[in-house]
Amino acid sequence: MVLNIDNRTEYLNDYHFQTLCMLYFPGEKFPPGITEAENKAYFFLEETENKICAKVKLCAGVKCEEGFAILSRDDFTIPVDGGFTAQAAVGVAYLEAGYKLFGFLPPWGYLTGLRPVKRARYYLDKGFDEQKVFDLFTNDYKVSEEKTRLSLNIAAREAKMLKPYNHKDCCLYIAVPFCPTRCEYCSFVSYSNDKLFKTIPDYLERLDEDLIRTAEVIKNTGFNLRSVYIGGGTPSVLSETQIGRILDRVTEKFDLSKLNEFTFESGRPDTTTLSKLSLVKSYGVDRVSVNPQTTRDDVLKRIGRAHTAKQFFDAANAALSVGFKSINGDLIAGLPGDDFEGFTKSLEDLIGLGFNNITVHTLSVKNAAPMRFDESEVYDADGVNARNCVSYSYRRLRETGLSPYYLYRQKNTVGNAENVGYAVPGTECDYNVLMMEETNTVFACGASAITKLVAGDGGKIERIAFPKYPFEYLSAPHGIGEDKIYNFFSGGFDGKILF
Repeated sequence: MVLNIDNRTEYLNDYHFQTLCMLYFPGEKFPPGITEAENKAYFFLEETENKICAKVKLCAGVKCEEGFAILSRDDFTIPVDGGFTAQAAVGVAYLEAGYKLFGFLPPWGYLTGLRPVKRARYYLDKGFDEQKVFDLFTNDYKVSEEKTRLSLNIAAREAKMLKPYNHKDCCLYIAVPFCPTRCEYCSFVSYSNDKLFKTIPDYLERLDEDLIRTAEVIKNTGFNLRSVYIGGGTPSVLSETQIGRILDRVTEKFDLSKLNEFTFESGRPDTTTLSKLSLVKSYGVDRVSVNPQTTRDDVLKRIGRAHTAKQFFDAANAALSVGFKSINGDLIAGLPGDDFEGFTKSLEDLIGLGFNNITVHTLSVKNAAPMRFDESEVYDADGVNARNCVSYSYRRLRETGLSPYYLYRQKNTVGNAENVGYAVPGTECDYNVLMMEETNTVFACGASAITKLVAGDGGKIERIAFPKYPFEYLSAPHGIGEDKIYNFFSGGFDGKILF
C-alpha cells in the first residue's frame, strides 16, 4: 500500500497511520519506497491556534474519497492532551473518507490498540462515571454503542475479578509450542514437522531446568503463585509420560497452597484422550480447553485442522466426563469457507454440550500465516459475515447465561471485530484477565514465552522474552533472566529481596 504522510505535529508516528489504514485495508503492508499500488492513503496533519487540522484521502483502485476534521482540546467529553486531539482529528477524517469509499463504519471507530477494556477501566479508575466513559467512546472515538457497552460491561466484571489479587500475586505460564499440524491461520509460534518433534525430549530437559529456576525466583521474591497456565501450541500433543513430567515438576517445586486455578490447553481434539485428561485432573488441573474453531468438516479441512467434528465431540464428551470445574471451547468467526449459518451451528453445538466457557475469536491473519499468501478469501474489507457472527454470539451467549469477561483485539482482523471470552459467572479464567490487563507479574517458561514483570504500584512493566523457536531456545544461554528479575524487584518488597 502506498502511504503518504505530511505530519506537521509532534504527536503521531508513522506506525499510528499504518494501524489506521488497516481498519479498512486489513493485511496491507507498507514497504519503503513504494510509489505504485492498488490502494493508497494520504494523510495531512497540522496544528494551528490550538487546533488540529486533518485531511485524509483514501484510494481503492481508481476510486478515491476524502475526509476532513478540525478539533481542539475543548471538543472532548473528558479533558485530553494534544496527542489525543491529533489522534482524534486524523481518526475522524479517516473514518469519513473510509465511509465514503466503502459505505460502512468500523464497529470500533478509529480506536486502535489491543485493549479497549483497559482504556475504559483507566477512565473509570480516574473517577469518571460510566456515562462519561460511554460518551467518550461513542462520541469521541466513534465506537458503536454495542461495542461500548461490551467494553464497559467487561471493565466492571474485570474489576470484580481483580479485586482479590494484590501485587504479590503472580501467574506461571508454561509454553509447549508444538502442534500435530499447523493451521492455515496460525499466528502462534508452533511447530509440526518431524525434525522439530525430535527436539521434544531436549526441549523438556531445558523446560525442566527453567521451571526449577522459576520456582526459586518466585520463592526468593516473596510472590504467591495464584494461577498456572500450560499453553501452546498444543500441550496435549505430548505423551502422557511427557505431560506427567511437566506436572511433576510444577507440583514438586512450586508452592501451590494459594493457587486459585490450574489450566491445561488440550486444544486439538486429535491429541485429546480420556487418559490424558484424567492424568492432568489427577494433578489438580481444574480447567481445560478443547477447541474446534468450527464444527463444519469442510471448513476444518480448508483451514488445515486435520481433525473432524466427530473427533471434537468425542474429546469434548471425554472432558465433560472427567469433571473439570471449567471447560472452554474456541470458535473463530470469519473462517474461509464458513458463513453465518455455519458459525451459528458451531456455536449452538458448543452451547448444547454444556461448556461453561466459550471464546469467540475473529479471524486475524498474521504475516507468517500460510493463509496470508492466499488473499482471495481472507481480506474482506467490510467483513459483514464476521461482524454479524460476533454480534450474534454476544446476544446468544448472554441468553444462555454466559457473560463476556475479557476482550482483546488484533491487527488484520476481518471486519475490525474482536476476540471475547464468555463464561458462566464463577468459572472465568483469571489468568486471561491478569495477563491482558497487566496488573500482575507473569513468570513464563519455554520457547516464545514472555515473562512480564509488573512493579508493585503498577507503574512500571518490564518483559523478558525467551527465543521464539525451539532450536534457538535450546541453544540459548541457560537462565531465565534472574539478574534482571532481582534488579527489577529490589526495593519493591519491604526494601529487599527475600533470600
